Amino acid sequence: MNLSFLLIRLVKLVVICALFLSVFDFIEHGEILWYQRWF
Repeated sequence: MNLSFLLIRLVKLVVICALFLSVFDFIEHGEILWYQRWF
């Protein structure tokens, strides 16, 4: 396992987590809220 491979997997994991958070926020609140908390 080289470093770039691990980095790509980490980025994919972060993107998937962000998508799940967006979907759950949209279902619960009707809007996407997580990025307002983070940024």
